[in-house]
Amino acid sequence: MKKWSVLFAITLLAVTSAKADAESIAGRIGITGQLGFATVATSNYSRDFVASNSLSDEKLSSGSTFAGGGGLILGLTRNVAIEAGALYLAPRDYKNAGVKALEIENVDVSLGLQLRNNVSEDIAAYLGGGVDVLLSSVKDFSGNKGKADTVVGGHVNVGGDYFVSRHIALNLDLRGLIFPDVDLKSGGTTVAEYDPISFVGLVGVRFFLN
Repeated sequence: MKKWSVLFAITLLAVTSAKADAESIAGRIGITGQLGFATVATSNYSRDFVASNSLSDEKLSSGSTFAGGGGLILGLTRNVAIEAGALYLAPRDYKNAGVKALEIENVDVSLGLQLRNNVSEDIAAYLGGGVDVLLSSVKDFSGNKGKADTVVGGHVNVGGDYFVSRHIALNLDLRGLIFPDVDLKSGGTTVAEYDPISFVGLVGVRFFLN
């Protein structure tokens, strides 16, 4: 046990004592892992579904949920980088009048561009945006699967990387996911209009390979 403790201490010292270098992302490839939360917009039952079921409230409300994912980043220049990734939004309940009506989960696949500014030797801030594809899975309150179309949208994000060493950076990312409404269908009939617009907050680690 003592040997492992000494090895861990030596490794930690080597990583943290190495020179941090936010300037060196140009021409480098990094792997990113992130965890956080997502807050989603309110959705609605379709008008036909509301009318046929004599509902007094068409709104479908949900709270925050777990979000996590990862991807790759490639530095093109000192101030420009390309980032590709996938983000998972965990299943969350949508309630109508306080009663569970639907459960939805998503995978967001994105390709974007970052404009980076090296604030200091070890901190880089960025503003980004790109194209996203949203895959959705939906179940009703009984657990029966419905159908949700795949849609194309985009994202805008701001964040920063704090380099603890040349190869390791701690990451903070705040982003908005913007998509058109998605028709949720059951038996070929549209029962709800899902609004996938979301705010996502993430923290993570980037590991640069070169």
